[in-house]
Amino acid sequence: MTQQTRLYFQKTGILLAVYLTLRFLLPLVLPFALSWLTVAALTFVQKKTNVPLLSLGICYILLFLLLSAISIFCGCYLLYDPCCRLLPICQAYWSQFSEYLTWIPESLSGYLAIAMPSALSCLFGVFLYLLSILLFAKDWNNFHTLLYKLPFAAPISHAFHRILFCAKSWLHAQCRIMLIVSLECTIGYYLLHIPAFPFWAILTGLIDALPVFGTGTIFFPWILIVALQKDYTLALWLGLLYLVTWLTRELLEPKLLGDGLGLLPICFLISVISGLKLFGALGLFSGPFGVLLIRELWKELEENLSQKNHLNL
Repeated sequence: MTQQTRLYFQKTGILLAVYLTLRFLLPLVLPFALSWLTVAALTFVQKKTNVPLLSLGICYILLFLLLSAISIFCGCYLLYDPCCRLLPICQAYWSQFSEYLTWIPESLSGYLAIAMPSALSCLFGVFLYLLSILLFAKDWNNFHTLLYKLPFAAPISHAFHRILFCAKSWLHAQCRIMLIVSLECTIGYYLLHIPAFPFWAILTGLIDALPVFGTGTIFFPWILIVALQKDYTLALWLGLLYLVTWLTRELLEPKLLGDGLGLLPICFLISVISGLKLFGALGLFSGPFGVLLIRELWKELEENLSQKNHLNL
């Protein structure tokens, strides 16, 4: 077997291994992988502050829980008044079209029966994530010593370091898109005389940056509520604002995020679509990450081969 043929087989093995890992292993170990990345980020804080890593982990968990509680409280507080105003309207529509809407309770109960196990699984995943942060922070050095004893630890570590460098550029690009969307919403909400428009604009930008959600998470329920209140003019303007923010992300995301990750915009778009098809909602991240990991591992393989050839010469 020639050296080139062996290289092709090794690249194919890397491609298959990355696919199987992302397809079957990642959903099982996702809370642990996220906690490992979190503690790895906390180590940079530890180097600058000299605070024990376990103490930083505890502070992070407390901050996480505090921000989660504040977000839930703000969400309930902000949605309470619209829900109170919407309830009489829904009751009026229900009494008017009750004979045509009898299918809703059955459909809703079926949806809840499907969604409830997923919600409980997500809550358990969050619990595992927070618990794993404590355990990783407590035994970080021992875990790293054990990790580097695994086969292929060195090339995977080198690939991950290059991916982290790309991830910083990706984060900068994501922040730029989020800032542009927030500015668009600020102008739009101001012109539409929306109360507390800066808060809603920032919230829309933050939600738009989240995977799966997008600005539609804010605009679709809002447009529905306004339409049920028969304020069709406001519903139309909100729909146009949603279209502007959606087009902004669709046009900027492949260019900015692709450049940040070192991928052509079309390659980044293909990786996202392929990730969605292969891995579901998680594919928004795992698709581009898988492409990057394959690229870096292939590059590591070629560099090792060239070094061996150079030594033989």
